[in-house]
Order: sequence, then structure tokens, then C-alpha cells
Amino acid sequence: GRIIVMVDQDKKGPGLFEFVSHDLVKELKKFKSEPPILHVACKTLEDAETFLIKAQNAGWKRSGIISLRRNIVVEIISTDKLEFPLVKNGKLLVDEEFLKIVLEKVNENLKKGWRKIEKLKKII
Repeated sequence: GRIIVMVDQDKKGPGLFEFVSHDLVKELKKFKSEPPILHVACKTLEDAETFLIKAQNAGWKRSGIISLRRNIVVEIISTDKLEFPLVKNGKLLVDEEFLKIVLEKVNENLKKGWRKIEKLKKII
């Protein structure tokens, strides 16, 4: 997973991301925390199905085959996501106590994602 502080706009472009980290963060500015996303190439459809079952058993609820072309690709996505605006018209919309709570939550979400990856490694 990752934690992102970004300009609140619909389209991606230069200067959109003000901060991106795949590590725990200590301070923050639109706030976005995304879950881990893994892509796995499988040799056969049977391998993909086996991997999907193992991923689901490891807690990866959002998963599926996203390509059947040259490589069969399975995508698995965790579900812990958080996104909200931080600043509007130059004014901070939340207080410091709220940000502390959010940081605790998203750091725990990152750790949870790491644990799910480790669990999946053990299963496969």
C-alpha cells in the first residue's frame, strides 16, 4: 500500500503528487491512503485459479484475472482505503487531533497490508 498527499484534481499531471510513501509517515496535506495491489503472472488458467483461491484465503477480497493474453495476469487488491480533502482555499479542514487519529489508522492499514503479503507468501 501507499500513502499519498496530492493536489485535488480529476486528471493526473505534472506536480499532482506532493508526497508519496510506502513507509509509515509521521506528519502530513487531498489525503489518500491506498491498499496494496499485486499483479501475478501465471503460466496457466489453472495456476491462476489456484493462486486466486490462495489469495482469497489469505484475506485478499478484491481479486481476479485481468489478462488472458500472452500472460495470464491475476490482480489482487486489499480493501483498506481512506481518502478525504485536507485543504480548501488555503484553509486546513481538519484539526491536528484528527490528523493524529488518521495517521494511526493509515499506518495500521499499511502494517495490515504487509501482514497480508506475508500470509500470502506462506500460503503459496
